[in-house]
Amino acid sequence: MRRAESLTLLAIVLIVAVAGWIVWPGNPGIHMTIGRTDVDLDFQVVEGLDLQGGLQVLLEANPPAGQDITTEAMAAARSVIERRINAFGTTEPIIQLQGQNRIVVEMPGVKTPDERDRAVALFGETGLLEFVDTGSESPAPGTTLEPGKYKTVLTGARLDPSAVAVSFDQRNQPQIAFGWDAEGSRAFGEFTGSNVGKYLAIVLDGVVLSAPRINDRITDRGVISGRFSLDEARDIVTKLKYGALPIPVKVVQQREVGATLGQDSVNRSVTAGIVGLGVVLAYMLIYYRLPGVVAGVALISYALLTLALFKNPWAPVTLTLAGIAGFILSIGMAVDANILIFERMKEELRNGRTLASAVETGFHRAWDSIRDSNFSTLITCAILFYFGSGMIRGFALTLALGVMMSLFTAVVVTRALMRLLLRTGASRVPALFGVSGIELPVDRPSRPSAPSGPTGFLGANP
Repeated sequence: MRRAESLTLLAIVLIVAVAGWIVWPGNPGIHMTIGRTDVDLDFQVVEGLDLQGGLQVLLEANPPAGQDITTEAMAAARSVIERRINAFGTTEPIIQLQGQNRIVVEMPGVKTPDERDRAVALFGETGLLEFVDTGSESPAPGTTLEPGKYKTVLTGARLDPSAVAVSFDQRNQPQIAFGWDAEGSRAFGEFTGSNVGKYLAIVLDGVVLSAPRINDRITDRGVISGRFSLDEARDIVTKLKYGALPIPVKVVQQREVGATLGQDSVNRSVTAGIVGLGVVLAYMLIYYRLPGVVAGVALISYALLTLALFKNPWAPVTLTLAGIAGFILSIGMAVDANILIFERMKEELRNGRTLASAVETGFHRAWDSIRDSNFSTLITCAILFYFGSGMIRGFALTLALGVMMSLFTAVVVTRALMRLLLRTGASRVPALFGVSGIELPVDRPSRPSAPSGPTGFLGANP
């Protein structure tokens, strides 16, 4: 039994040590080569818009004459914009409907002018792809076609999203591969087969990308070539994959959000967290004495493990001010489990149990209350995460991770440390465990009972 307890303590020490190394501000990360695999891991906190700054854009519906602005169209536009931004690669963007005809987009980390222009072009443009019959004319790339002058053969609505990708020609120049669904293939094949020798302009949002000459019948596959940079080609592919906006939008307001206010709030939050942690530790030490010290060690372990989880490159945590609030709130919930355990333990000691028996019984009887209270919090977090958005989801995620980590530290770390105390002389001093005026029964190892009959070598009488 003691061997298992020693292994548990060793595992806890190793896990907390690794967590402390990850949390350490000067952590260099892990960069090595194992066989043919390069391992590059950086343990950094991913910050949200309110902490690191970024881009905030206000979009307004700008429908053509005769098209109504409906709730369904705005919701669909928000969904398309969200998918495009996720493909852009920013962390935890916020896309919200505002009123009946506006959409607010917030993108953390987008700061340089080139990044801002590319981002706005990606989600602010309609993304309507058209294949236009221009007959014997070959409009130059970059020109805008006059509406109503030419006939649109097909639109991007018939594209097969799985076939849209960036490819490269023989000169290693980016181009866009595309494919049609069954109906699109039939219509495109009929048109190209009957218009060999004529020109077909490929137009995105009214601007010509290219205008190739039709040399043969084309059915289900093709490429769009042009003078694209790799980023331009990727952005066009993103627009085509996720479809055109159901309603055109225009940029009403665009501003860069600085991180100065966020940093000041972070400093205040860190101060609040340190003060709160210190007050909780002091209370536990004064009221519960030696178990309070154990709770303090468990609470510090909890803080290190949770912060290490936030910095884990595989964890989907983007830290915002709301997320920091969720973490600080979970500190109080982490010590709550220890309070339930220690109160149960004190009751058992007053009832005459030995310390070892009181510790085990206290953990056992407090578990139901700990489980129910934490699970109810996790259910609330799940509801907030599912129905919320942006910072609300960040709050729910950090709180849920904190609650799950507090379960580990309360049930595993605290129990292992309390069992360690049983091996010391402190187990005979009631005042160290917050109880006085009673005498702790001594845990005595069981001994084999004396033989009841005559004894001797081979049963012979002495």
